Amino acid sequence: MTAVSLRPRRFQLRSNPLGVAFILTLILVGFFVIVPIALLLLNSFLVGTIGQETQFGFSNWTSVLSDTRVRKAIWNTITLALTQQSIALCVALVLAWLFARTDLPGRFMFEFAMWTALFLPPITVTLAWILVFDEFNGIANRLLQTLPFVSQGPFNIHSWWGIVWIHLVTGAIPAKVILLIPIFRHLDATFEEASWTLGASRSTTFVRIVAPLLKPGILVVALLGLIRSLESFEIEWILGSPAQIQVYSTYIYRTLQDTPPAYGQATVMSALILLVVAPLIVLQQRFASRSSYATVTGKFKGNVVKLHRWKWPIFIILTIVSLTMTVLPVALVLMATFMSRFGRFDAKQVWTLDHWQSLVVSHRFFDALSNTIIIGMGAAFVAGIVFSLIAYMTIKVRFRWKRIMDYLVWLPSAVPGIVLGLGYLWLFLGVPFLRPLYGTLGILIFVVSLSVMTLTTQMIKSSMVQLGSELEQASQVCGASFQYTFRRIIIPLILPTIVVVATLTFSNAARVTSYVALLTTTGNQPLSMFQLEAAADGRLELASTIGVVVTFLTLGVALVGRYVSSRFGGVMPAAHK
Repeated sequence: MTAVSLRPRRFQLRSNPLGVAFILTLILVGFFVIVPIALLLLNSFLVGTIGQETQFGFSNWTSVLSDTRVRKAIWNTITLALTQQSIALCVALVLAWLFARTDLPGRFMFEFAMWTALFLPPITVTLAWILVFDEFNGIANRLLQTLPFVSQGPFNIHSWWGIVWIHLVTGAIPAKVILLIPIFRHLDATFEEASWTLGASRSTTFVRIVAPLLKPGILVVALLGLIRSLESFEIEWILGSPAQIQVYSTYIYRTLQDTPPAYGQATVMSALILLVVAPLIVLQQRFASRSSYATVTGKFKGNVVKLHRWKWPIFIILTIVSLTMTVLPVALVLMATFMSRFGRFDAKQVWTLDHWQSLVVSHRFFDALSNTIIIGMGAAFVAGIVFSLIAYMTIKVRFRWKRIMDYLVWLPSAVPGIVLGLGYLWLFLGVPFLRPLYGTLGILIFVVSLSVMTLTTQMIKSSMVQLGSELEQASQVCGASFQYTFRRIIIPLILPTIVVVATLTFSNAARVTSYVALLTTTGNQPLSMFQLEAAADGRLELASTIGVVVTFLTLGVALVGRYVSSRFGGVMPAAHK
């Protein structure tokens, strides 16, 4: 009988099917990640109208760089991103510390509220705050105008600060809190106690001791947030258009809506943003790979800081904040769906069911809903199965090129969505054998899957590294193939994580706009783009009704995913421990 070696070995390309599969996967991932970016840079020098004779030159670059509107759009992009990320980081640091390190009552409920806020569709939340802070008909302005000394309301959501506010309550603060909480929980309390023993106050300890210890993690979170804020599109499109505030993503989208589309200018703008993002990518990778947190050691000591008399005042404030970020937007948008005119409480007939009645008989709505469900389920399958295979290969296969796979998997998260979408537009229109996919649901499933590839693969890898090799080795000894082992052993063991990944992917597919904005047509339009189109055209009643459907769809899938994951022993964001 031939003995079977159980020691992990390096797979050879010609001797092991898994090695062949790894190489093929590496080539495919590399093609669909690198080629679109390369096409952007190459086609930025392509001068002429698409479909006619073109030539290479610098005309696109000179026209864009000499356009004052472009410089203004880039300036708006950078200043908006820096402002919202600076405010969000300061607030998130305080909230993460309160949730992870103190005896604050209901802190796990507040953490769950951050997850809920992150799941809410940004367009829906934007509509809710338009109802509150619209310059003319906003509830807040109307209430203030009832005072004898107020002639005009001070708030205007269609403004620079209005855009900042929406970003803070939709993604910037919740995402940072979620990412910072584990870092605070792993901080050794010995350092804080030593500072207090020497007479330092809690605020001094936080600034002089805690913050420097957490600096590597904070910098990574800050850089990731800055990169993500550069891809924002829908909020700026809805709020910025009336106020003539353009960022690079809305500029690209607008130029491609012209007749004929200005592909040259849009491509140069995308290339410029890639040049802006490139240093951030290098910095993020440097801090992520070289930084050592070194706060969890063999003598690790956790500590819960007592808030004493501040406990309940902070609890009340955070309860108001949590309700403002979660329950209030949903309630406002739901109310707006029953208003005859959005935000007009002085209308002759304020309440109506007409919007819902129109929606349930709209073929376009049901087509968009069907497209959304198909895209979400398709992307969830790819994220759960295909990315599990990629994660398995990067962890279990001892292959010299697997580090390249890690970089390729990470790269899509570093490229703004509207830029990556334009890259795929070039790819699917320029490569003959991919051209038939343009305008189909397949291309949207593909792009939505890539938009979450980094996050989902890392989540699956985190689950896989906890698996020992004994079960796989036992399967190998019994003569099982890799396919059988992966399907019957690996997948069942990480099934809770796969459910979480599939849930996050489906929710993202129902909300995403920047990645698919340039790839949708009338035949494959999802609900998110239908809602964005309605909101941008001023049909806010229709946009609100669609928003309620999208919100309950995403939250419903999240609750089902949490229930299924808990039944299999998984961990989903919960309201309690």
